[in-house]
Amino acid sequence: MSNAYLNETELYNKKLKEEFVSRYPESAHNVYRRIFYYSAAAEKMYGIDLYEFNLNQISEVLFSINASSLASVKSTVSIVRAYIDWAIHYRSNNINPLDIVDSHWEKQFVDSTKKLFFSKNEIDEIISKCKNTQDAVIIALLFDGAGGKVVSELRNLRPRDVNYDEKSITLTNEKGEQRLVKVEDQTIQLVREASSQQEYYKRNGHVSPNARNTKETSELIDTGYVIKPAKTKVVHVEQVNTHVIYTRLSGISDEDSLNIPNFTVKNIQRSGMVYMAKQILDRDGKFEDREQYFEICKRFRINKINNNGYETYNWFPIKQFVNMDMIHQLYGEDSLS
Repeated sequence: MSNAYLNETELYNKKLKEEFVSRYPESAHNVYRRIFYYSAAAEKMYGIDLYEFNLNQISEVLFSINASSLASVKSTVSIVRAYIDWAIHYRSNNINPLDIVDSHWEKQFVDSTKKLFFSKNEIDEIISKCKNTQDAVIIALLFDGAGGKVVSELRNLRPRDVNYDEKSITLTNEKGEQRLVKVEDQTIQLVREASSQQEYYKRNGHVSPNARNTKETSELIDTGYVIKPAKTKVVHVEQVNTHVIYTRLSGISDEDSLNIPNFTVKNIQRSGMVYMAKQILDRDGKFEDREQYFEICKRFRINKINNNGYETYNWFPIKQFVNMDMIHQLYGEDSLS
């Protein structure tokens, strides 16, 4: 169901739904309404409001959303549960059917056809199939924890920021803030090779013979940064813009190249978080403590929040996918032994 269609859908019992939504920050209103847009069809069919639904009817709504992650399902269930609790006095009984469910029940609503996480071996295989080290280094850096707003830490990286002996990289974000990150040997090598690459293979070397410009490569401009722009009519003198990063990932992942759906900046970074959790598990023999999550937050520069006057990492959202279940899913039974 497209956003356009959702926006045209009339909420069922709209006045009550809007009253509930208004209790939350305005920034969250569209998130809540979106769930009620999905529930509207079922509410109209059964002739009752969502607050009166039983578990099977709620399941129909959750299946219709086609969520691609357990985190998304949990968020939706939490909102529906809150709505039923809020409207419980309208319900024919005082029982919220969602009070008895757990994560095992919620898992059925995840669309498993949408692969969102990649193991270290899968990432290495994808990197090995990249025709350009300019592309491969983007994947490696994201997986190792680089990012920043509008991927600024990748765009700002210069060859001089790399310590080849220490296998570390100084990353600079959009605010000019710097941090030192230890990275994989492969990442260091890819940075070296990408810095010296002079010709860029278009579409990972899969240029259509029917294309207007069938030249296989473009000249790269040395701007003093690791990730370089291709030579065009536009003169580049500094770092590439954000669009270049996303376009290059798209170019190697689309169906005419490596055909890897959902191979995005966010999903590569999240996969790197799971891999780091696997490494911590191997090191400590367990993965459950807050301090272990903080290590991941520091590496991937997760935002901090004020918690009762104390500044701490906002680590709860990543727990939805950085956990023992996901480690097991990507790295098998051996990871739990």
